[in-house]
Amino acid sequence: MHIVLLDADVIIDLHIFHIWNQIVDKNKIYISSIILRQEVYFYEDYERIRHNIDLRKDIGSKFCEISVSAEDLKKFSQQFDRIFEVELHEGEKEALKILQDNNEILFCTFDKAAIKAIALLGKREQGISFEKLLKSSGITKKTELKHTEKYFKKYLDEGSIMRIQSRGIKK
Repeated sequence: MHIVLLDADVIIDLHIFHIWNQIVDKNKIYISSIILRQEVYFYEDYERIRHNIDLRKDIGSKFCEISVSAEDLKKFSQQFDRIFEVELHEGEKEALKILQDNNEILFCTFDKAAIKAIALLGKREQGISFEKLLKSSGITKKTELKHTEKYFKKYLDEGSIMRIQSRGIKK
């Protein structure tokens, strides 16, 4: 069992694959307030049929909502340079701030900028790929490249190089 903070892209794909309940049953799940309330509304299945996602009814039973103050979020965002900061969505910024403040939580995303930011923050060991989350939960599923450990590691490595080169973070 992992303690995992999920990005919006992960939540949506867990619903597309119909494995949301399996993941929440096998892990302690956190979702940032911004992702929960502003970024996850629906998913489209393979036939382009739209399905609503209403997670608010499950707060406290299937997962925990977690947030940071607007002031903390603003300060956190200011540590990134302007070019990199615009690549991150508000929900990802909130999730990354939560990650920065908590050494026990893992962040699962397949957004390239968010993965790079995990490494920029020196939190490589606290990132988890979609593929690894599924495997550790006993789920085998054919997934896309963006879900793989290889993809995740590629962008972690790019973020680590950026960190070494002092790119992405203000000096």
